[in-house]
Amino acid sequence: MIARRAVILGFVLLLSVPGGSLAGQARRMILALGNPGFINAGSLQGSPGAEIVMDAGKAKVKDLSVIVLANIAHGSLPGPVQQALEAYVSEGGSLLLTGGPQAFGSGGYQAVSTVIPFLIRSTADWRATPFKPPLPIQPGHPIMAGVTFIPIGNLNDMNPRPGANEILRAAGGQGSLPYPLIAETSFGAGRVIGVAFDLNELSGMADRDLFVRNTLSYLLAASRH
Repeated sequence: MIARRAVILGFVLLLSVPGGSLAGQARRMILALGNPGFINAGSLQGSPGAEIVMDAGKAKVKDLSVIVLANIAHGSLPGPVQQALEAYVSEGGSLLLTGGPQAFGSGGYQAVSTVIPFLIRSTADWRATPFKPPLPIQPGHPIMAGVTFIPIGNLNDMNPRPGANEILRAAGGQGSLPYPLIAETSFGAGRVIGVAFDLNELSGMADRDLFVRNTLSYLLAASRH
């Protein structure tokens, strides 16, 4: 894991940024906290745009273009991130939240529930539920371009947030209701994408790297930082 993180830290993302060249501008940064092992540095080589860092002390929160919180409890976030998260998004930052036993309700994110594109219902919402292949609700969304998802077996069981843009939904099994899997919302001037499952569990998904690249590119483009 340490070696993998070192590899990720050593690469620069080749992600498209609005306005073309970044010559003369400060490099944009993506802060990834928790377990972002699903970010494959090798698949992100190609066009300079933003540097991924995994140390919150490397930059001030206001200087980050995107924050990725990957299965990390709210109470475990570094103090500056925990305290400034809502303001960061409201002022134009982009946020990606991915699921797991330390995410969403199970990770104490009720404290910042206003920025989350799902409605948290429980403090123990991580559960195993067998599903059919997920249903794309917004197949034309940029983060879904060229991506096909395999069935999701574990998720944070939440309700859709009214007004949020639901992108992917679990079809549900016999006797079970559909659950939102990926949703997007705006909060102030910022953008938030929530993924209600752990992308690390989808290591066998052929399009996982493409989905991650699509999503980070999309959030970079949306960020005002």
